[in-house]
Formats: sequence, structure tokens, C-alpha cells
Amino acid sequence: MTASRLAAPEATPSQEELEARVAELERENAKLKTVRDALIRQVDRSHDFTGNAYKLFQSVAELETSVEKRIQRLARAMSEAKIARQQLQQAIDASGEGFILYDSNDRIVLCNRKYRDFFPVLGDLLKPGSHFDDIVRAAAESGLVVEAVTDPEAWITSRKEYHRRRSCQFQQLLSDGRWVQFSERATNDGGKVTVVTDITHFRRLEETRRLTKVAEQSGLLATTVANIAQGVVVFDAELKLVAWNSQAAMLLNLPYAGMHSGMSLKELAKQVWRYGAEVPRERRREAYEWISNVKKRYPLRVELSYRGSRFVAANFRTMPDDSFVVTMTDVSAQIKAARLLEQSKEELEKRVDERTMELRRLNEILQDEVHRHEQTAADLERARKAAEDANLGKTRFLAAASHDLLQPLNAARLYLSALEASPLVDPGARGLLDNIAKAFQSTEALLSTLLDISKMDAGGYRPRLTPVHVGDLFETLEAEFGALARQKRLRLRRVDCSAVVLSDAQLLRRIVQNLLSNALKYTEKGSILLGARRRGDKLSIEIHDNGPGIAAENHQAIFEEFKRAAPPGAQTSGLGLGLAIVKRAADLLGHQVGLHSHLGRGSCFYLTVPLVADGSAETAALAIAAAGKVEEQAVPANAVPLSDGPLFVLENDRGVADAMTTLFDYWSLASITAPSYQALLGILQHNPVMPRAIIADLHLDDGIDGIDAIILLRERLGQEVPGILVTADQSREIKERAKSKGIEYFSKPMKPAQLRAYLTHLSTAASPVSDFGVATDG
Repeated sequence: MTASRLAAPEATPSQEELEARVAELERENAKLKTVRDALIRQVDRSHDFTGNAYKLFQSVAELETSVEKRIQRLARAMSEAKIARQQLQQAIDASGEGFILYDSNDRIVLCNRKYRDFFPVLGDLLKPGSHFDDIVRAAAESGLVVEAVTDPEAWITSRKEYHRRRSCQFQQLLSDGRWVQFSERATNDGGKVTVVTDITHFRRLEETRRLTKVAEQSGLLATTVANIAQGVVVFDAELKLVAWNSQAAMLLNLPYAGMHSGMSLKELAKQVWRYGAEVPRERRREAYEWISNVKKRYPLRVELSYRGSRFVAANFRTMPDDSFVVTMTDVSAQIKAARLLEQSKEELEKRVDERTMELRRLNEILQDEVHRHEQTAADLERARKAAEDANLGKTRFLAAASHDLLQPLNAARLYLSALEASPLVDPGARGLLDNIAKAFQSTEALLSTLLDISKMDAGGYRPRLTPVHVGDLFETLEAEFGALARQKRLRLRRVDCSAVVLSDAQLLRRIVQNLLSNALKYTEKGSILLGARRRGDKLSIEIHDNGPGIAAENHQAIFEEFKRAAPPGAQTSGLGLGLAIVKRAADLLGHQVGLHSHLGRGSCFYLTVPLVADGSAETAALAIAAAGKVEEQAVPANAVPLSDGPLFVLENDRGVADAMTTLFDYWSLASITAPSYQALLGILQHNPVMPRAIIADLHLDDGIDGIDAIILLRERLGQEVPGILVTADQSREIKERAKSKGIEYFSKPMKPAQLRAYLTHLSTAASPVSDFGVATDG
């Protein structure tokens, strides 16, 4: 219904309004007639034939004329309204939709014929003046609407709720099978316009499409059920067989033809029991209760057993319309495996009990053995300690005595030189003197080497790190070994290098000198190359030769004392201490020494040394400081240097503390452990030391947490000792609090590699060679 159609009823007055206006005009007309008659009577009584009386009579006549004109206009208006009403009624009746107009009091003003055709049983009420509530109640009682048949009052309440809305649209199914759609909208004067449309055709078309789609889906579902590996049986709400597949018949040991649509559950169950299925009575009763109790159908699993150790698992699942489906799977293999596992478990338990008894007997024997081994280990530890003390004493004695031994040798060599220069010596004895001189030189070199090794082993050699110009070192070594190379008809080549490295000049020269000497000793022809390569912030000093090469299995052994890898038949001198000196010196400096070699293809010995960014002395000095040269600071009495001290470990959990101590022992790091700050103070009173670092848990005994304990220890020691907080508390407050105090934060569970890397960083920052047990000068 368009807006123009709905506007017409609002502009035309209703019949009641017209009748009310006519009645009002008639009352006014009666009043005017009364006034007129009174005036006439007054004139008659006064017999006043003067001009005033005539004028009064004339006024009455004009008034009567005016009243008649108004009555005529009213009659014309009523006629026009009646015509308009008839035209409106005809237009509404011509519409293909039902139309009804209610006033503000919910009473009918207009109703077309189509509306009455929709609801013929309400024909007596569908007329002007009927109330909406009466119409709705009559519709509910007549059973006109399907929804109102079962609960009329509920439908009446719902219909009134729709009517109260300013606009609404809803659909209703009538008892004769038709579908209608109601559309309601409020008018400006508080009334309501209701339009009813027949939508039966559209609903049936929609239902046809839906059923077609359902049929297609049902076919697909049937195909799927028929082809799945599981058995499927479907029952409707009346416990009648609806669908099944051949797998279900096979698993239930039933003939496929014996199952038919509409077959009752009871009949199917009898066949299942008849064909050999067995189910425990309790499980069978549980299945019957599940089927009969629709409201409590939880997922249920029942296992059916057949002869030949065949088992079928039936899973019951309910569906929304009180029907249910049973899916079946052959679980024989799983149950057999479970039984085998159970048997294996029992046998294993029996064997475990037997072995436990044997282990108890063996444990008693082992305890005796352990006791004897502990005694033996204690004896061996005492013997080892005694041997180490003896070896250290021997090393210290050798380091002290070697210098004294070199003195007389040096004097004898001087005397020998003087004798060679004397004219009194027989020329025939010159060869003998040369041999004696060579013997003295070899003895002097051997003792000098032993002296260096002894000093390094005893910790008596303290390297001095300074900037070393590699180019000058190469130039010096080329001049020194060039003549020796030419004697063997070898070519010694040097690659110019402008790099400056941070090392001990004397030890670095000794290392490269020994490597060059080794190359000259084993190279018979070809050339030797001395050069360097930059590798990031380090410099690799390399010596390449064309010698016989070294087998891979000997690459590590040749750096040990008295070990050589000379090819068979080669005539070489020396005792195999040159590379041992190289390895010890490199370790002492923290440099890396290595080898690349293949048999028959020569060798390349290399030494990796840290670079100084700039060649100037000032930059080199800054590099030395950045590498970790420790400034002298005031430390407590009897305390060891900062970089060599033990680790302080504050941990109140004994298990964690023991684990951390064991880890540090493997890393060769000493540690002092305490459960609280107060307990650590008690230890330091008897053994005052300066720690390498303080590692503390957050939660400690005696009310002082790990952060405060590190701060208090720093104040007491007078040093900004590195602090590490190890805790499971990962809150932002704890992290910010530790960071503000310069304490490193590690969260539990802690990564040992991360801690070790950090401790190595601290050791490097404290002393360039502290990892080797040697402190720097100054």
C-alpha cells in the first residue's frame, strides 16, 4: 500500500465526526429559532410599529437567512464527504491487499473487502466501530491462526505486543494452509493502518527449494554413510531403524538383508544377541537406560565381544530430534594389544621385584666396595697432592736453578771463544773447538727453554701488554732468519704489514721466532712465507712452508713436550720443545695458536692476536685500558686481587646452592656460599677476600633480599664489585630496581652458558690474562 493511499483516510472526516457536526449545527439552529420566536413575541406585545421594531424584525429575518445558508453549506459538505468516502472505499476495495484503518482508540474506521475475504469468520466484527481487542480474541477463539490453536492467550499477548509498536511486520500461518504477512504503521493522529498480503505462493516456492536441497544433501549423506569405514546405524525418536550401512551389518555379524527400514530397536537387538554378540549385563542395562532416558543421553561406549577374540566398540550419540546414532568400530587389535601390555606389565613387575632383591644384595656388596674405594680414593688424593706438591717444588727448583746453571755455561762459552781467537791453538784443533761450541749452544738453548717453561708453569712470568708494530717484528725476523734460509737454499718472503697488535713484545717475538725456526728445520726446498691477515678485530699472523706436512692426527700432539711429527728418515735436531713453548706462551697471552696442514702439501701455523685500532701510542694506551687493565684500588687487608677472587654466592636453597657450587668447580672457579648476608659476613670475618663477583638470589634468609645484600657488600668492601641477581621474580619493578643499582639480572631457570659468558666478560674486563692465572703489571 503506497503512502498516497494511506494519506486519503487521514484527510476525510469520519461518519461519526460528520454526525457530531450536524447535531451541533441543529442545536445552534434551534437556539436561533428560539431567539427569533422570542423577538416576534416581544414585537407583538408592544404593538410597536415604529422604525425600531421593524429593524429588529429585519435582523431576525437576516439571522434566519444566515442559518439556512449555513445549513445548506453543511449539507453540501456532508454530501461531498459521503462521495469522497465512497470513492475511498471503492479504491480500497479495488486493492489486492487487505486494508484496515483504526482510530486512536483502536476502533475500525475503514475495512476493505479483501480483508474480509482473508478472514471470513470475522465478518461480523470487521466493520466501523469494532475494537481491535475484540477482533484479536475472536480470531484466537475461532482457531483461524495455527499459532493460536495450542495456546490462544500467548498468541493474543504476542499479537497485542506487535500492535503496540509504531511499525512492525510479521508472518502468520492460517489454519487453512495459507501464509499471510501483516504490515502495521501508525498514523499522525494516533491510529493504525494494517495491510495484509497473501504470501502463500512465495512460502511454498521457498519450501520446494528447501526440500530439493535437503533431498540432495540426503543423497550425499547416504552415499557418505555407505562408504565410510565405520559401521553406522540410525534410529528415529520412535526407536525405528532409519539408516544403516553394510559395515554395520558386517561388524554386528548380521545378514545385510535382515536389516530393513522401520525395524524396531528391540527386534534388531534380538538378532544381535542371536548371532553371538556378548555384552556384560551391567553394560547392557546401562545401554537400555540410555535409550529410554532421552533427557540424560550422555556419550556412551559399549564393547561387544564375539567368538575368535573379536571386539566391536559401539558409540551411542544423541541427535536434536530425540533420535540417535550408533557408530561401530572393530577394536580387536587394540584390545589384544592392551591385554599383551597388561601381561607384559605383570611380567615386568615380577622381574622388577626379582631384580630389586638382587640389587639389594648387590647394593650391600657395593657399599662395602664403595667404602674401600673411598679409602683408596683418599689415599690416591693424598698421593696426588703429594705428587703435585713435589712437581711444583721441582718446577720451582728448576726455574730457580736454571739461571744459575746458565751462568757457568756462559762463562765456559766465553772461555771457548777466547781460545778460538788465540793464535796458540793448533789449526787441526779448530774442528774440535767448533764441535764443542755447538754442544755448548745446544745445551744453552735447552736450558733456556726449560727455564722459560718452568717460569710459565710456576707462574713466575708476568707478561707486559704493549702495542707491537707487526711490520717492525717481521722486518727483524726476516733479517735474522734470511741468512739461515739462504744457507738451506730456501726463499724467505715477507708480506709488509702496518697493523699494530696488543701483546707482550718479547713473548710475541719468541712465538713467531719458534714457528719460523720450525718451518726452516723441516723445509728442504721451496719457500717460506711470513704474513698476516685481518679477521675482524683480530690479526692472524701466519707462517706458510713447503715442508712435508703433518698428519691430522698429530695436529694437537706436536704442541706437547718432546713430541715431534718429522717424516721417517728426516735428520732433525732438537728435543721437540719449540712448539710446546709456543703453546704455553700463546695461552699465557690469551692468543690462539693453530695449524692447517696436509701430508705432502706443506703447513700453515697461525697465531691470532687482538688488533689496536690506531697505530699511535695514545690510542694503544686507551686500547690497553679498554682491554681490562685493573687500576690499583684500596682493598681490605689480606684480600686477593679483584679478578682472582672467588665468587660470592648468596642462596638460601641448599639444593640450588650446591648445584651452583658444583658448576663453578667444573669451570675451575672458586666460590663462597651462604644463605644470607649475615651468614656471609660471618665467613668473611675469618677469611677476608675480595670477590670476583657477587651472585645473589632475591629472597634470602634474615630479612635482607639479594639486591640490598649486594649493595651492603659493595659498601663494606669499598669496591663496585660486579653484582648478578638470579631470581624467578620477573616483575618490572625488580628488573628496574636491579638495573638502577648496576646489578645484572638473570631469570630462573638460569642458562649456565649465559652466566659463563658473562663471567668470562668480567674476567676479560678485569685482566687480559686473568683466565690463565697471571695478573698484569701495574
